[in-house]
Amino acid sequence: MRLPLLLFACLLVGCQSPTRQATDRPLHDILFGSCLNKTVHPMLDRTATLPMDLFVFLGDNIYADTTNMMVMRAKYDALKATPFFKTVRHKAPVLATWDDHDYGMNDAGATYPMKRESQTEFFNWLDEPANSPRRKQEGVYHVQTFGQSGQRVQVILLDTRYFRSPLARGDHGAEPSGGPYVPSSDPQATVLGEAQWRWLEEQLRQPAEVRLVVSSIQFVAEFAGCEAWANFPREKQRFLDLLRRTRANGVVLLSGDRHWCELSRMDGPTGYPLYDLTASAMTQRHPRGTPTPNRFRHLPRTFHDANVGRLRIDWRRADPRLTLQILDVNGQVQLEQVITLSELQPK
Repeated sequence: MRLPLLLFACLLVGCQSPTRQATDRPLHDILFGSCLNKTVHPMLDRTATLPMDLFVFLGDNIYADTTNMMVMRAKYDALKATPFFKTVRHKAPVLATWDDHDYGMNDAGATYPMKRESQTEFFNWLDEPANSPRRKQEGVYHVQTFGQSGQRVQVILLDTRYFRSPLARGDHGAEPSGGPYVPSSDPQATVLGEAQWRWLEEQLRQPAEVRLVVSSIQFVAEFAGCEAWANFPREKQRFLDLLRRTRANGVVLLSGDRHWCELSRMDGPTGYPLYDLTASAMTQRHPRGTPTPNRFRHLPRTFHDANVGRLRIDWRRADPRLTLQILDVNGQVQLEQVITLSELQPK
């Protein structure tokens, strides 16, 4: 019996899985987006035409808002069946975290009663293998590194839902307000939970040239009543302290959730700036059109229509260049920031 040519070649030289082969190649075009409340939209069509080496779902990948896992499964299946999703998966690896609406309930945290079942549906959507260690852990946090030494991009996907403490409410006077929340004064309040914090420290100590830290909610933006790390000031400071302790280089934050786009920038704890690009929403226009105040907003302009985020990395330069962008439904650049890799090194 004659063996198929591909199988014969594998027996001779050994075969790597598609995932392993993909992670060895350097990333040049990384696309990312959040907040998909429709499965048919011109922005999805546009995104599918763009060059990509990786696509990252930042959260609110579906709007399930339910404790009924059959409802959630049907919405994941509908997204999975779209030409957009099929094309993206054919063109590039796909990574994802979740936010409240695909987690299962608006603004939900650790007390959401179906979080374990929801996690199963999330992994089923991504075709996570049945024997994957991720299916045994609590929370969907994950890391993957692409490229070889000198061109490594480490993608750290945080889970800001599974362990998150209750949000504090009160009068805050933020105008225009993004919501009813105030910074928590509870010293035990957490965003990530202890297991995820320990895991994160391990990842930040691993070698990489660029580290994309994916947080479904905004990290850098100042408090404005909405969901953000600013509601947990001790946890936000803990992240900054962790960067200082590990002296992690090359950190850039990606976030979603807000239904508008903006670039925030703050002074980092190791002497280089922390950028947080918010890409939201892929299939929605923000009805108000005016964002809440943010003293860390780096670009004077914000963008409020359907969009996708893009990071282009030019490794050919002696000092590699990172270009952060927000693209509209026509593929036109609406926001842009250029950073050199040398700017993201601890001082």
